[in-house]
Amino acid sequence: MLKSLLLTSFFLLSSFSLVQANALKDAIIQGVKFLDDTPEVDWYRVDRESLIIGWRGIPRLFNQTNRKAARRAAISSGREVHVWAVRHNQKEWKVGIGTSHICSVIAKNNGRIKTDTCPY
Repeated sequence: MLKSLLLTSFFLLSSFSLVQANALKDAIIQGVKFLDDTPEVDWYRVDRESLIIGWRGIPRLFNQTNRKAARRAAISSGREVHVWAVRHNQKEWKVGIGTSHICSVIAKNNGRIKTDTCPY
């Protein structure tokens, strides 16, 4: 009896956390839909509270675009978001693992930029 109760509660908690993660991912993606209209952005994806952008070339407004993505993702999700800029051919790039990134921006949940390593 106790075992089945524990298994049921574990299942419910893990289901809740999966739903919460999907909601966060959806909120971040909704905030950065403008990236679909940026020709130099080849792809982007969400990994937990990070947004990874694959850039094909460096556009004139590269720094501003990364900052805008960080601000909008943070505001739409209500969480602190870390934006990582990588080259378009680094699709398997993961936070903390693998080759280097171009730069990164962190925005607080209110949209204010916390840190920015992108060159000006």
